[in-house]
Amino acid sequence: MALTADSTISEVLKSRPDAKEIIARHAGQPVDESQLAMAMSMSLRQVAGFIGWGSDKIDAVLKDLNEG
Repeated sequence: MALTADSTISEVLKSRPDAKEIIARHAGQPVDESQLAMAMSMSLRQVAGFIGWGSDKIDAVLKDLNEG
């Protein structure tokens, strides 16, 4: 099943063992573990809103997450 912008961070992490690395690469910084813990039930779209990612960035992250 492909990940979408409405997938929760928990679902993303369960589906891809390297998800944190992919997200960190797109964010340009390491993933903060305490913030990650708070975001587990949020969707990728919701988190993107907090960190200022637009639809193009969300699409790029999803492309990388859904490859392989």
